[in-house]
Amino acid sequence: MKRLKSVALLSIVSLLFSCGATMKHTWSKEGYAGKHFEKILVIGASRNLESRSTFENTTVKLLAENGITAENSLSVLPPIRDINEISEERIIKAVKDGNYDGVIIATLLDINTKEITQIGTPMYGPMYAGRGYYGYGYGRYIYGSYNYMYTPDYYHEQKTYVVETRLFDATADSVKNALLWSGQSDITDPSSYEAGAASYAKTLVNSLLKYKVVQ
Repeated sequence: MKRLKSVALLSIVSLLFSCGATMKHTWSKEGYAGKHFEKILVIGASRNLESRSTFENTTVKLLAENGITAENSLSVLPPIRDINEISEERIIKAVKDGNYDGVIIATLLDINTKEITQIGTPMYGPMYAGRGYYGYGYGRYIYGSYNYMYTPDYYHEQKTYVVETRLFDATADSVKNALLWSGQSDITDPSSYEAGAASYAKTLVNSLLKYKVVQ
């Protein structure tokens, strides 16, 4: 019996992105009807520099194409090797020093894993499907049936990553009033990190624009 396993456990935001990500759930602060931001800081909470930079740069580009000013966080919050290199105070200071009035942050919430079985494929289709075994003779048909029975099943591990993106008002007068919007997506079996990151960014921006979350 053959098994196809995932090559390796992906690091946090390497897991964030894959092609075809969609916002399954969204939430908005009560009474929030969208806001014009002067400058938004876009953050992908990632240990993988390629995924992070692709997500941030694509989001910034797509927002700019719609008249919304945003910047990636790589120069504001450079990659770190240890959690002790960063703190809540440092993050808040970086946002204030950069005169950002909005912050978008994408992060991984959960990983769900299940095993998928791909059974052997029969040689012929069913009679009612219009193919049947006409013209093949019983010998070939029986051989095809045995071939199907003795073809090994394949298994692979499917991972679904639950990703959340939040929009904060950096000028809010309290922590309670800062969170304006959030959206969650399920991402199944990431392939190319960069292509996936770009796809996720497109889905995010489409959601922000569609619901007029940012203006």
